Amino acid sequence: MKLWEGERERKNLYVALAFLLPNFIGFLVFTAGPVALSLFMSFTNWNLKPSVELEWVWLRNYIDLFQDPDFWFYLYNTFYFMLGIPLNIAGSLLLANYFVDDMLLKNKPSRIKIVLMLAVVGIITCSWLFIFGDRDLALILAIIYIGGICGVLFGSTTYRTMFYIPNFTSGVANIVLWRQVFNPYHGMANSLLKNIFNFFHISHDHLPMWLNSTESLLGFLPLPSFFNDGGFGLGARDAIIIMGFWMGIGGNNMILYIASITNIPASLYEAAEIDGAGQFRKFWNITIPSVSATTFFIVIMSIIGGLQGGFESAKVMTEGGPAGITTTLAFYIYTAGFEELRLGYASAISWVLFVIVFLMTMINWKKGNKQFE
Repeated sequence: MKLWEGERERKNLYVALAFLLPNFIGFLVFTAGPVALSLFMSFTNWNLKPSVELEWVWLRNYIDLFQDPDFWFYLYNTFYFMLGIPLNIAGSLLLANYFVDDMLLKNKPSRIKIVLMLAVVGIITCSWLFIFGDRDLALILAIIYIGGICGVLFGSTTYRTMFYIPNFTSGVANIVLWRQVFNPYHGMANSLLKNIFNFFHISHDHLPMWLNSTESLLGFLPLPSFFNDGGFGLGARDAIIIMGFWMGIGGNNMILYIASITNIPASLYEAAEIDGAGQFRKFWNITIPSVSATTFFIVIMSIIGGLQGGFESAKVMTEGGPAGITTTLAFYIYTAGFEELRLGYASAISWVLFVIVFLMTMINWKKGNKQFE
């Protein structure tokens, strides 16, 4: 009997291994293999030029990397773009809290009042802009007002879907659209700023050049010369952060927060209301502490994504310019490996980036885990 059971367990093991084998082979060929190869390449002068013979250089790539001012400049750019992470997380939490705590839209008379107010304001505003102002801006505002009316009529599910739609579209398509938005001469961003300045009778002789500018909001900080801060203002870095904020607040982070907030016991909010707490106090003292575990997860994943990101926006929007201020480490790996053909050097950058990601994740895990408990 025991022998028969042992044979059956062995047979089940073989069947399980047979099912796992294709996935395991795929992991070895497409993941573990390339990772091991890149580690090997980082200690060589691997170059796609046929005139360069392959030879061991040991730590020379890493030494050259840490002596390369471009590496430190692009690392600074990478961390600069990560300044948008707190904004994205806060925006996602506020949106999720609004969708879950959508009490006003459950009241039918209130819905009718809001619809009428949006319709009247929308018609007046869009008509005035269409006749006397910017027709493109009037069209955009009309779409926003229609979306608001649909959201009020059909509930927050419509709004939630509208905010999540950018996650279904191609990243490259979104970036191409935003490149037109930030065109300094006929883009929507400067057109909107012109209308705002005209309304408040403010001079607008020097509007931001956005993707053509090396300025940044941290341009007032004293930095080494090779960081090329470009002065104080709104430039290419800030345009990419704004784009990332728009694409990020209605994405997966919002969905995670919605799931977390809906699991908070309603009795906590009822007790707070009995004690006289308002919406802000309930949000600050109940919602934020209750979703701390979700926030901790989102922070870690956002930092990892921020350190590894920046390639698509740099490649499509700016080609890493102007003057390299939108080049991140991810884009630097691409240019070093596939444009300059220095695969050994690019592999060294990849492994340094891996170490940075690993260390920051460990720091967040040890320090942040206590913070969000």
